[in-house]
Amino acid sequence: MAKFFKEIKKNKVVFSLLILIFILILGNNLREYQYASVPMPGETADEYSFGWLGISLIKDKYPVAWSGIGAYKTHDHQRINVDNLFDKDPERPLFPINKPWFDHPPLFGLLTGGYAYLKGIKTFEDASVIVLRRPMLKIALVTTVLIFILATRFFGFKAGIIAGLLYSVIPTTVISSRLALAENAIIPLFLGAVICADYYLKRKKIIYWYKASILAAMAMLCKLSGISVFITLFFIALKFGKRKTAKLIGVSALFLLAAVLVFGVYGALFDWETFVRVATFNSQRFFGAGAEIFFQAIIRTKITTGSYFTDGWIPLGWISIFIVSFVKWNKSRPSTILTMAVFSQLIVFLLFGSEPYGWYCFPFYPFLIIATAYLFVMLFEKPNLFLAVSLFLLPFGTALHRLIGVEGFQPYVPHFRMFTVFALLLFTFSLKEHKNTIYFKRLFLLAMFAFGVWLSVLKVYYYCIENWYFVT
Repeated sequence: MAKFFKEIKKNKVVFSLLILIFILILGNNLREYQYASVPMPGETADEYSFGWLGISLIKDKYPVAWSGIGAYKTHDHQRINVDNLFDKDPERPLFPINKPWFDHPPLFGLLTGGYAYLKGIKTFEDASVIVLRRPMLKIALVTTVLIFILATRFFGFKAGIIAGLLYSVIPTTVISSRLALAENAIIPLFLGAVICADYYLKRKKIIYWYKASILAAMAMLCKLSGISVFITLFFIALKFGKRKTAKLIGVSALFLLAAVLVFGVYGALFDWETFVRVATFNSQRFFGAGAEIFFQAIIRTKITTGSYFTDGWIPLGWISIFIVSFVKWNKSRPSTILTMAVFSQLIVFLLFGSEPYGWYCFPFYPFLIIATAYLFVMLFEKPNLFLAVSLFLLPFGTALHRLIGVEGFQPYVPHFRMFTVFALLLFTFSLKEHKNTIYFKRLFLLAMFAFGVWLSVLKVYYYCIENWYFVT
């Protein structure tokens, strides 16, 4: 056994690569499972908006999509039977088509619509989610790699592996990453920008800051909420830039201005008056999420517009970032940057939030997962049974409840009580701080983590189209 671990240490790069490949294959298989059915087509019709925008820009050189917001003078209501939506629900409202369409910048639409166009899709009716969501599966693989890289750079290899694995199996992130929505493109750009900023801080080469700012500009050109990436870079420059702070902020400000200018010129090319009206309307939209917007983000997880998705991993992630921020703020640069990223996204979430749509929370998840992975590493090094068991019960409870329900849980109650008694006994013995108890505590933590991952995989497969109707 000692020889085996010695060989692993010698070939750490190869071993790390093999683990990462396994995680990527697992995550890809989970995302591909009924990806065109769950979430259901039309459950968030914004997927069609982005795709139609890209197709119209490429085919007709003019931005056309559906919106329905009051800023447009006229709406061309059409029965576009994409994904057979009107066959399934004849009473469904018609799509209010707007020409030109300025709800969001064009970059993400060009990505999904461009992919569809290359696959031979030339009409809106043919732009089904089975095509529009396909590139998102590949983007999710890139996101997983970037999460692994950032977590490894910040907190070490163990945290990187755990973070990549969690992003690949947590039901909320698996299912949400299937959707053809701009937030799923902003996420890898956000991660890439933070990685480049970290490279700058360690190597002091300005090219890395330029790369970070370019990625931030691309995030804004996917959706204006991507400005959270610029805010994070501003915080990093202000805190860690030292004598270069002004220069770093200046570079990022230049690219921010460039992104705004590109979107503005884009609007002026087609219809400046409508562009300004849409921008003004979006800044004054009804704040439908209400004062409990942050409570909903932490507790009442959503993926689409209406269905609540109960997943204990998300509140666990928020608890993790709270703990990491409280314990490590100003003591650890990686933890401080992680806090900055989450706080930047929170500010944008609060400012841009109108309706409590699930996808507004998507950019939080990678950073919450990295915080969770780091907390797991800290718990493994210095086991705290109270904290570990309490956190484990969140994803354990929501997953098992969804899989078997209250009645189905009854035969397992004796096992659950045995687990509780074992945790009590282990906690009692550990009070004496005997050197051998730490190994039992670590084995216990590993067993809980492995069981939580297994339940998450089962929960993803549970959500076929038949069960998705009853998601809660």
